[in-house]
Amino acid sequence: MALVLRPELDEERQAAVLTRYRQVIERHGGTVEEPNVWGKRRLAYEINDQQEGIYVFVPFTAESTANAELDRLLRIDENVLRHLVVIRPRPNPPKPSPMPEAGPRADGVRSGPVPAGERQSPGLPVRRSEIQAAQAAQAQAQETEPATESTEAAPAPAEQEPAQETAEE
Repeated sequence: MALVLRPELDEERQAAVLTRYRQVIERHGGTVEEPNVWGKRRLAYEINDQQEGIYVFVPFTAESTANAELDRLLRIDENVLRHLVVIRPRPNPPKPSPMPEAGPRADGVRSGPVPAGERQSPGLPVRRSEIQAAQAAQAQAQETEPATESTEAAPAPAEQEPAQETAEE
């Protein structure tokens, strides 16, 4: 909360004003931190025939009902030239996922949400994880099979030439 108080208020009256609003906040279940008094400053423009004001910043946390009550009381207080209650948003806690967690199924394919790096693009019919699993299975199969050469041998070039000569005769 930011307040601009009348410049003629002494420290006792300033403390009384701040105590009053501290009590309002605490009545509504809030907590008030130490006020930051900037002191008397020149205003950017004249307010109620005043060219100066005492700037005070009071950080606090409270429910929304406290904000409405503070606003109502600050409007009618003659010691307050201007006020502003700023609502800082709370950090959002992570929302629970409605989908079950990813885990292996009996057939070895992972179920559940697909991580961002494995999302299926519109042109691909299968997921990247399925392709990687197939490639791993193929590599494992190649390691277990004995290496054999192809049984089909290409004919020697010398054998082909005589066959062509006989066909020409």
